[in-house]
Amino acid sequence: MAPDNDVFGRALLDWAMGGTSPEVLEREDGFTQVGAGPDVYLSGFKGWPTAERKSIRYMHGRVMDIGCGAGRVALELQNRGLEVVGLDASPLATKAAKIRGVNEVWSMSIEDPDWRIETFDSLVLFGNNFGIFETPTRARQLLIRLAKGTKPGARIFAESTSAYCGGAPAFDRSYYHMNKARGLSPGQVKLRYHYGHLVGPWFNWLYVSRSEMRSILVGTGWHLERALGTHPSEPYVAILAKDSI
Repeated sequence: MAPDNDVFGRALLDWAMGGTSPEVLEREDGFTQVGAGPDVYLSGFKGWPTAERKSIRYMHGRVMDIGCGAGRVALELQNRGLEVVGLDASPLATKAAKIRGVNEVWSMSIEDPDWRIETFDSLVLFGNNFGIFETPTRARQLLIRLAKGTKPGARIFAESTSAYCGGAPAFDRSYYHMNKARGLSPGQVKLRYHYGHLVGPWFNWLYVSRSEMRSILVGTGWHLERALGTHPSEPYVAILAKDSI
């Protein structure tokens, strides 16, 4: 990712060095929303969503924190004695994670073929990072690849938020109906970041309900072992286990 396009990475790096100004999310239809800022993206364990806190107990072995940002998850797992590697496509985010104390961080995409997926037992996608998959079709393609590359017994801890219940960031009922009219997945959204005078490139993000998650998983080599979460409007963590061969 080119530094000029790495707007959210710039925000993370500033926050890691004490900055407090939040990011702003702009949706393709002009809707804007002030983002969560450092209070969320640098949060300690007690400030995490309930589902994330509960799911920690199920993680084991070597952990890949995918879309690690400034390292809030990697740091917590590292402090609990787990071997953790942070992965982020943003060079500035990986720099922020290292500044904050994450021992090992790789600056590359989830699609990069060189990140040695077979060495990990737990793959973590917190912070609604199931959205990294962008669309249901791309999610299936990447999940199939992850199933082929991971070791037996590997698990994915994928967080998302239902687009139907009012809790998904930068999402509302009008956009949900617009997606349905366009024949898109209801929880698919096109966004870009603003931070100070910087404006980033457009990117796609995906929110899915639990039932949509189950539909996406069919035929990918993964199944929903359990879903952790309380209120429908809050983020949930889907623990995905590999299908038996």
